[in-house]
Amino acid sequence: MTRLVEEHELATVADLIASERHVLILTGAGVSAASGLPTYRGTGGIYDGTEIADLHHASRLPDSLPELWAFWGPRRRTILDARPNAAHLAIADFQRAATADGRSVTLATQNVDDLHERGGSPQVAHLHGTLFATRCSSQGCRFRRSPDLEPYVLPPTCPLCGSLLRPDVVLFGERLDIEAEWEAKRAVREADVLLAVGTSGEVSTAAYYTRYAADVGAVLVTVDPAPLVPDVFALQVRMHAELALPPLLGTG
Repeated sequence: MTRLVEEHELATVADLIASERHVLILTGAGVSAASGLPTYRGTGGIYDGTEIADLHHASRLPDSLPELWAFWGPRRRTILDARPNAAHLAIADFQRAATADGRSVTLATQNVDDLHERGGSPQVAHLHGTLFATRCSSQGCRFRRSPDLEPYVLPPTCPLCGSLLRPDVVLFGERLDIEAEWEAKRAVREADVLLAVGTSGEVSTAAYYTRYAADVGAVLVTVDPAPLVPDVFALQVRMHAELALPPLLGTG
């Protein structure tokens, strides 16, 4: 049973997080909402329309690439115009302070934006890839361009093999980014606390890591304003990330 943390109890949870040696922070789209970027699910989310969700299935490649670029290309500019909010800054400050104190803090994000990096986070594992990289759609070609900030509307072509290029993001039906997945799995095996921020915990990626963390005995805390969260979490801070994280991580 998940216990709801009242605002006056934030300091107690902050002390809990600060006392543990190995912390895994798992973030989702909700952490970037205050920067003006939409979440994926729910009213007004990117997937608030079945045609957009269907577009993001790997089985539709390569025919879907013109539509994918028409959707994601201009969003590169939207993201670049956005600014890191207090949640991104609090996580970055917490990472730096904990590392200086000899503690382990791993940040794994489901987001494809770069706001954690621009917020100052020294380490970010992008489980779902990054929008600011482009790679070849041909499985036999290893071409990858990073960073790539061009707001393509039409699919660019690979300079090596001539195939169409694609955004380096993970689509439905594809495995997670291998290096990010390895980093997150290592962290979850060691975790004393898993702090989930801005993710429902129901998406397959988040569900996997939260169940894994529970199995190894970590304390699971979620920052989520939703009325209900999966009962795998021991504690819920029912606040928006940009308001909860500065006091929760001792940075504000």
